[in-house]
Amino acid sequence: MPRPLAICIENCYPPHESLRYLRCCAITGVDPGLAVTPGGEVVWKSDGPSLCEIWVSSDEKLICFRPPGAPAGARIHRAGREVTLEENKPVVVISGDYLLLPGHCYRIHVHGEASEVTGPRFLDFEEPASSTWARFAVAGALVLGTVVVPACSRPPAEGTKPVEVRAEPPSVEPVRKGEPESPPPDDLEELDEPSEVMTPKDPGPPAKPVPPSDKSDAGVPPGEDGNNAMKPIEVRPVPPSVPAPRKPVPPPKPPGT
Repeated sequence: MPRPLAICIENCYPPHESLRYLRCCAITGVDPGLAVTPGGEVVWKSDGPSLCEIWVSSDEKLICFRPPGAPAGARIHRAGREVTLEENKPVVVISGDYLLLPGHCYRIHVHGEASEVTGPRFLDFEEPASSTWARFAVAGALVLGTVVVPACSRPPAEGTKPVEVRAEPPSVEPVRKGEPESPPPDDLEELDEPSEVMTPKDPGPPAKPVPPSDKSDAGVPPGEDGNNAMKPIEVRPVPPSVPAPRKPVPPPKPPGT
């Protein structure tokens, strides 16, 4: 039985610095575990669609796996070389490799055997990743409320003219006889000309994510990620198969029977 691995998934371009490092646990590929959705979110034991799965092989190697039917676009980057994840072909990942997804760039750090199997947690908060995202959303709403509420409850300053509210709409005064009507302004003539319609340009396909140039990591000792950086990226032909359970062998009969 392969042992679970403690890994850290680093978001190279996080929306907030506290959301950079995500501590995870990779388990065997037989059971559902870590996966990345098509939107780039790391999920744990989810039944939804996934772009790739992250698990441990029978020889205790970290694997990025594109399940059958998953959309294309995931790549593994190592020291200037890249491998595209193909359906049903596991790719062996080592510490320091980059997982490139459409619009996202992750760096994977392998920390060794995990002491316990837990869900993803951000390094700065020690709480489930889903709770951290929810808390950030609530915090944003509270900050917006503190900005808006005092402005609404503040009493008007002295000398401020109150807002005038009228009960009836204004009536149109009839034009008196003998008085020429004022000619329309010259600006109205220019409005008759058709204005040029500005059509937005096609932005084109999104740019592929590029690994950052710096070598910052999630607390890995210097040089640990780069020891195996020159190894070629290993792509295995087929996913691991679960061996059939063996029947228990009966004990030998005693001599003389």
